[in-house]
Order: sequence, then structure tokens, then C-alpha cells
Amino acid sequence: MSEVLNAQRTPTLDGNHTLDKVAQELVRFAKLSELQIGHIRAYSKARGISFLEAAVDTGAVERETLMTALSRQYNYPIIHDEEGLTGLSQELVVGHEPFGAAAEIVRSIRTSLVSTAVAQGLRSFVVVGPREGQGASVIAGNLAVAFAQMSVNTLLVDANLRDPRIAGMFGVDPNGEGLSDVLLRMQLDGLPIVRDVLPGLSILPSGGIPPNPQELLCGGDFVALTAKFARDYGIVIYDSPSAIDYSDAYVIASRVGSAIIVGRRNRANFNDLKQVSDKLRTHQCTIVGTISNDF
Repeated sequence: MSEVLNAQRTPTLDGNHTLDKVAQELVRFAKLSELQIGHIRAYSKARGISFLEAAVDTGAVERETLMTALSRQYNYPIIHDEEGLTGLSQELVVGHEPFGAAAEIVRSIRTSLVSTAVAQGLRSFVVVGPREGQGASVIAGNLAVAFAQMSVNTLLVDANLRDPRIAGMFGVDPNGEGLSDVLLRMQLDGLPIVRDVLPGLSILPSGGIPPNPQELLCGGDFVALTAKFARDYGIVIYDSPSAIDYSDAYVIASRVGSAIIVGRRNRANFNDLKQVSDKLRTHQCTIVGTISNDF
């Protein structure tokens, strides 16, 4: 996966300083000797990988030991067997492989959003792909985990009432209540939010697939719901159906106010991306970035 958000892979919010602190905790937790530390550092330098990756690669530390040390010390949302979270999709690379290259790119996207959009007061984003298969849901899920890893109270809303994926991605019952049920009953109390699927991350699934998704999303209740979420959470991320196939995405974008466009590398058509971009702007939606996705 790669990105075009002017995000730089440099040590700002997510770089070497934080990893150094985590590495120090790992040394203490795993009781690594000076000899082991030296070997890990040499291996890390020779291969251009992090100290944490090198510790696992050299066999000095088991992967589960690393994950346990990190999650216990920093309340850092990580997916590993000990926590009983094996139902979460492997597509959530930020949780499953937090020190890998794909996770680092997601964090760089997050850093760009924090330093640009969030700094300007934008804290709700809809993730939009021009057509199915662009990986928008995967990007939405990984960004939500990445923000939760910053200890930001994060909500992920599956507003794709056509072909929802978020519940299955996070091991939540896909047949349970969700957004569509809230909008159908026109009642904003007792929302069926699944809280703390990971520390700091809650999810509102799509709910049942209705016969009239666009009409539900056009109603005043969805406007009220987006405003409530913006008040209650630090970051809110909405997944949406493909924009060229369904105009629901533009309705969601007009309510949310800011969008991230996702296109799969070597598959997304430039004209499709331009069409989506132009139409989002006509709906008074701010485009905060475009991601070229390799998933």
C-alpha cells in the first residue's frame, strides 16, 4: 500500500523517538542481555529494519512477548492471540503487524491528517472509493485502528448500506443492529455502538441492508447523528459504498464534510478519480487527501 497525502515517513508522531521508548520497554520486559541488544542492533542496522522487528527476526524475543510488552505498557491496541482477538481480519495490518512497512505507511497517512486536516479542526472523514474493489474499507479500518493507537477516542461508522464490510473485518456480528436500524426507527438514544473492539476504538456497524439506503442517509436523523458523533468522539471515520456505483457516498460526504479518496494502484481509472473528486466538491465536501492503495 502506498499513499499520496504528502505524508512523510519521518519521525514526528510515529517515528524513531517513540520506537526507542518501546524498545527500551521491550529490553526491560524480556530481560535482554547487553550481548543480545548488541546483536539485535547490528542486525537492525544491516537490514534497515526497526529494533523491534530485528528482536523478533533474530529469535531474541517471541512475537507474542513483544506484543504483550507493548500493549501492557502503553495500552497500545494490538491484535494478538493472547487477547482473544483472532477473529479480526488480517487486513488490519496496523494491529496485526504494527512494525511492518504497510503499518508504517498507514501511520504516515495518519500523521499527515493530524498535521493538516485535524489541525484545521476537521475530525470526521468519509473514506470513498470510485468503484468496488478499491480497498476503501480496508483503509478506513486501518486508519481507525491507527488513531486509536494515539489514544484518541475513535469511532468507525459503517455507512456502506449496500455491501458492508466493517463488522466482518472486526469480528462483530454482521447480523446485529447498526446504522440502518437507528435511522429506520428514528431514535438516537441507545445506539448499537460496539464499544472498545480495541482499546479506544468503537464501531457502529451498518446493520441490516435496507431497501432504501439513500433515502435513510438523506434524512435529518443522519445529519443529527453525524453531529452527535463529532461531539462525542475525537475522530470519526465513515466507510461508504463506491461513489460511481452509488450516489450514497456523496450524500454521506455532504453530511460529514471531509473525504479521503482511495484508488487501487494500477487499477483505479484517472477519469473515475477525477469524477469523484469534482462531484465531492460540488457537495461542499473538503477533500483532505487521495490514497493510492496496494492492498
